[in-house]
Amino acid sequence: MTNKEFKEAARLHQVDFKVNNQEIGVPADRFLVRRLVRNGKEYLIDVPSSLLWKDCKDENGGYRIFYSGFRKEITEAVNATESSSKGQMVTNLLRSEHIPYNLFFPMKQFDKEGAVKVFNDILGGDRIKNIEKIEIEHNPGGLNDGTAFDTYVEYVTHDNKKGGIGIEVKYTEKEYPIKRGSKEWNETHDHVTSGIHLAENYREPSFKSRWFKLQFIEDVADLESDAAREHVVANPYRQIWRNHLLGAKMVLDGVLSEFTSLTVYPEGNGHFNDIWEKYERKLTPEGLESFRHITYEELFPLLRKHLLRVPCHNEWVDYLESRYLVK
Repeated sequence: MTNKEFKEAARLHQVDFKVNNQEIGVPADRFLVRRLVRNGKEYLIDVPSSLLWKDCKDENGGYRIFYSGFRKEITEAVNATESSSKGQMVTNLLRSEHIPYNLFFPMKQFDKEGAVKVFNDILGGDRIKNIEKIEIEHNPGGLNDGTAFDTYVEYVTHDNKKGGIGIEVKYTEKEYPIKRGSKEWNETHDHVTSGIHLAENYREPSFKSRWFKLQFIEDVADLESDAAREHVVANPYRQIWRNHLLGAKMVLDGVLSEFTSLTVYPEGNGHFNDIWEKYERKLTPEGLESFRHITYEELFPLLRKHLLRVPCHNEWVDYLESRYLVK
């Protein structure tokens, strides 16, 4: 499916889940009505894939957007954060912010030994000896731009090196356009010529890591050129590159000896299926070694196979499959 087709299919799937699954169980006629004003004219837009604030909590105060088996613990963890998007996280069924909690919080809480097997399967081989920590919404601050990992896994290898996995979790999203004049624009473009030019916080790790081929990180004068459209800061690649680069910076700073950037996404979201080969062509062999992606359809069987210490683990994976796999 195209991204637009997948998003519409996911919307219908989430509305069905909201109404018919006891995990959420909100009546069909209870949904958000959003007020929009365009050219002085007011529009009321029905948003059936969002929960009203009064419906987003269960009778115990737990957020219904999370799996009931771990809802209490996850709700406590979320309430302890200072996330500015908490409202959207717990009411908008199509956004991905809540998904790392449903996917990775149970392994963090109950089964890091099983998580070792999951991530060894993803990385290939038997590299990880033990996992030191799993953090959801982790910003190590290396790029000084707010870039954070949706989930961060830190591990020790069998030869006692420290490694990290920075995970980006996607659902219906695609790339987002950069806003001219924003901080992100100013740090990736020359303010005089508007050509591409990386500020030092991006430039240094991009070149020093040797993970990226030079033609895709060097300055480009003409934004309408093929070189600009294929640059790492172009809209389709920019967020993937920044998450990858954040890990490169951690290695360069000596925080880690090795790093892997991992994106988790649904198979049906055609935007990501189209992007991987194009992004990987921008990477050197070392860069390719530090980059992975996996679909929900590939990840969920690994969770079922290895996370046997997670309470009601089959029921939990059943929930993940029924909630996020869009037929």
